[in-house]
Amino acid sequence: MDQKIKGILWWACLVAAPLVLAGMELFHPSGFTNSPGMYAYLCTSQPFDPRYWALGYFGPNWWFTMHMVQLPMLGLVSVGLWMAVNGIEEGLACLVAWLSRVATFLFLITYTALDSIGGIGLGRSLLNIDAMRAAGTLTPEQAQGAIALLNADWVDPWVGGVGSLISLTGSWMVLLAAVSVALALHLTRRAPWPALVLLIAFGWEIQTAHASPHGPIGFLLLAVAGAWIRLAGKPAPARRSLVAA
Repeated sequence: MDQKIKGILWWACLVAAPLVLAGMELFHPSGFTNSPGMYAYLCTSQPFDPRYWALGYFGPNWWFTMHMVQLPMLGLVSVGLWMAVNGIEEGLACLVAWLSRVATFLFLITYTALDSIGGIGLGRSLLNIDAMRAAGTLTPEQAQGAIALLNADWVDPWVGGVGSLISLTGSWMVLLAAVSVALALHLTRRAPWPALVLLIAFGWEIQTAHASPHGPIGFLLLAVAGAWIRLAGKPAPARRSLVAA
């Protein structure tokens, strides 16, 4: 791949996309599952409340839009993490690089599922319930049943928005990806160690939660690490030729 294109992709995937995510996650609330409950909180706009960490919440349309934007941004981050270990093909570093690729892949597919179900799909369901209630096509009893179903889906152990299989798998995979990318880059001396510490810290923060406050901190750390590694300009290891000289 042309070096100029690689550079553009690096800045897009490991700096620009994380900065977009860091900004959005400032308005991604957390801690509302138990009180007042998922639907009760997300069904309407909310002012700043330190209990829920976000600077504000703009209602169901925002929940839908935020996750529509978040999904491709996470895709770019995944591409960036994959790119970061490009060309590492020998020794222990190669094994660690492949571990990072597997972890990045699992992170991408589980977070795609999580954002599709608990973000995009949930956002549309919230909006559709509001629209149907306003149009009179949903009785109060039917609305309560739909709300109960959405609340149950939110805490579903397999696909729920908190503490589910896909949520926890994605969280641990992003940490594993960050740690293994950092280790592979360290073993090949392709990045300064302080930047790699920031990369690992990114993984830890997003493993904890991608909502505020951990999400903004984590993605900002990734953007700083990505810029630092790129500007440090340490060369990638040369590929070993398969043809004898």
